[in-house]
Amino acid sequence: MKEYRDTPKTFVEPTAEEIKARTKRNIALALGLLLFVILVFVTMVSRGELPNAV
Repeated sequence: MKEYRDTPKTFVEPTAEEIKARTKRNIALALGLLLFVILVFVTMVSRGELPNAV
């Protein structure tokens, strides 16, 4: 069975505004993930539940 999207027919080049928006969104996601990791680490340290650290 052949899918309707097997071979793309056209490619739309993203505009400069779309690329800037994508970059800002990626930076925001990276910062959010970094803050989450830091929050989890600080929580584990404050509870004294670090996994078998050497």
